[in-house]
Amino acid sequence: MLRTAAELAALIEHRPELAMAPSVAVVERLLARPELAVPALLDLDADCHVVSQAVQAAGGATTRPALAAALDDPKGRLGEVLATLASRGLLLLDGESVRSPHRPGLWEHPLALGRPLRELAEELTADALRALVVSLGGRPRRRKAELASQAEELLRDGAAVRARAARLPRQAADLLRLMATEQPVLESEQIHHGGPWARAHPLRRLVEDGFVVSDGWAYEMPREVALALRGDGWKPALTGPPDVTTRPLHTAVPLPSAPRTGAGGTKADETKAEETEADGTEADGTGAALVALDRVEALVELATTAPVSELKAGGVGTRELRRVAKALGVTDQEATLWLDVAHAAGLLASDGGERLTGTTLADDWLSRSPAARWRALAAAWHRLAQAPTFRVVGCCEGHMDALAPPYPFDSGAGAIRRAVLDTLRTLPPGVATDAPGVMAAVRWRTRAAAESPPAAESFAAAALREGDLLGLTAGGALTLLGRTYLTLTDTPDRDAPDRDGGDPLDGLFPVPTRTATLQNDLTAIVPGLPSPGLAALLNACADLESRDRASVWRFSERSVRRALDTGLDAEALLDGLARHSTKAVPQPLRYLVTDTARKHGTLRVAAAPSVVVAADPATLAGLCRAKALRKLALHQVAPTVALSALPPEETLRLLRQAGHAPVGMAADGTIRAEAARRHRLPVDAEPVPDPAATAAAILRGDAAPDGTAEALALAAATGGFVVVTWQRREHVMDAVTVTGGTGTGGTVSGFCHDCGRGHTFDRARVRRAYLP
Repeated sequence: MLRTAAELAALIEHRPELAMAPSVAVVERLLARPELAVPALLDLDADCHVVSQAVQAAGGATTRPALAAALDDPKGRLGEVLATLASRGLLLLDGESVRSPHRPGLWEHPLALGRPLRELAEELTADALRALVVSLGGRPRRRKAELASQAEELLRDGAAVRARAARLPRQAADLLRLMATEQPVLESEQIHHGGPWARAHPLRRLVEDGFVVSDGWAYEMPREVALALRGDGWKPALTGPPDVTTRPLHTAVPLPSAPRTGAGGTKADETKAEETEADGTEADGTGAALVALDRVEALVELATTAPVSELKAGGVGTRELRRVAKALGVTDQEATLWLDVAHAAGLLASDGGERLTGTTLADDWLSRSPAARWRALAAAWHRLAQAPTFRVVGCCEGHMDALAPPYPFDSGAGAIRRAVLDTLRTLPPGVATDAPGVMAAVRWRTRAAAESPPAAESFAAAALREGDLLGLTAGGALTLLGRTYLTLTDTPDRDAPDRDGGDPLDGLFPVPTRTATLQNDLTAIVPGLPSPGLAALLNACADLESRDRASVWRFSERSVRRALDTGLDAEALLDGLARHSTKAVPQPLRYLVTDTARKHGTLRVAAAPSVVVAADPATLAGLCRAKALRKLALHQVAPTVALSALPPEETLRLLRQAGHAPVGMAADGTIRAEAARRHRLPVDAEPVPDPAATAAAILRGDAAPDGTAEALALAAATGGFVVVTWQRREHVMDAVTVTGGTGTGGTVSGFCHDCGRGHTFDRARVRRAYLP
């Protein structure tokens, strides 16, 4: 029973589906639902599974001393495991009492054991029990109850049971071992219809020798037989995490430099070295984090000005992915990572299923501090279900085909990623590992590795690879940034940085630099992280060449012309550079800007479909004769005026492609400033969960709600079907969400299979709801 708001808030923190309950009574009922408890249990480690099974094997209720006596716990982990299970509502603790809220339990065969013989005897006839006693070497008694007790006594002699097992033929012995350790029950169809033992039927021998009993439909090994075969004194063990195969942290972890998108942008052809000290101390990760920020910013800008086309089947195809990768200056695999992360963070969204474009949430994201921006990306990656750089389902060999980014899908990769990071947290600084070395600990921490056998190690390798690109890991070890971030994830407000008071990670990021060093070789060097204003100015008139501990931009005639095309003049551009420069603007740069401005606008294009106006008649005559401009079909109608057969936008593009610097002209003859076409898709930010506020609202709810509230909450938590009586009709709905309040407040939304469309209506208008 939940007693305080703090207990309820802690429970909702671990089980967010319970936040949909309108009252404590419904929370208690939802906690007892196995379909909600199983996912929470499977997300825990192997020791939690062992304790959960041990409680179920004890009948669902036991005590701490009894549980401790039944387990092999050399490391003393029982108390910690019980607290973990209780914090998820999977066990109820009251003093020394330990009880499961789920009856008969969450495990089909706890500890891989069958039912006790006493329970099996209720389904067997007296003749079957008599035959069992005879097969065990006893002299059967008369009454059924006596026969059951007699069989139990015979099975308690572990040495005799093991001696009889040693005399079995090999095939029967193999099956006996399987049923004793892994699968205590075999259905009849498994034996007679293609099962592994269908031909020889060794089960007949096991039944004849009393190791297995059958009711005609299934074959089950009694619990006493399995325990005898496992050895006297056998206990399930709490092992703790296995050891990790480690090595000293290598120095100089390669880290790609960060090119920037934009016209005239160059791709860096070198790699930088991440900040790993020679003495093996952990890297700080800031360099890779700044690169990640730059690439996601570039991706959002690209999607805003030139949206990323989607396939009809959904997702980004190979050709468009290569365009994105080329624009970002990265590999296709890395481009997939940034697409997945940006989409998960809400910075990209699908516009009608036809293209991915930037969202209005990106503006808010860009206004935050570098630490807060990076933290949002890290959180989005941390909770992804799939592996961006290995986008397969991975459950079997038939599901190893890569799926198009950026949409999520069910996969064990997310659980394996989190297990890898949790394992790296246990390693001391200066120690590293790799995917094979971490797999034993990953298998202990999550069942996802066992459920994704062909892809588990690849998922672990993807986690390390992606962590390196984001700055959480470096060379198989956590960075200082990654370790600090994971520590913050243990706090309730992990996804809600305080923008007014600063992000807790601010101290790990350099203070934004507001000035640049302008060089005579037409470069601008910014040590550390450039401020948003400085980055915007340099991105407008120069091309980013690299980013590591310092960022380097290069000026060129093309990049300066790009800035002039937006409406700036030479004086305004030089003034802006002077304000952000640590010294006077170098003469070569000043000459470049003034010379480009002098040539800029000597050609003007208006609509007619377009008119080309030149300041110099000779220039215009040369254009009309140029073979490279034949598509324009220029026709000179005056010494400085020519007509083009193409629209102004295409005429401008072809003239610039030929090396000229034309500008657009409005109908009144004035120069028309150009700005990149930007499209932000309006998206509402998802509310940040507040377990404390939710707990308080639930505690204020009705203490004894009807079945309607429970049915709606359960349907919303599981995604299952619910029948809703609304507008005097019953509607079979799924994909139900309940928002805006508890009790009779808020709204109910979902897809109605009777009407073939979605409905949203006030909760108060629901007359009744029940599960079909």
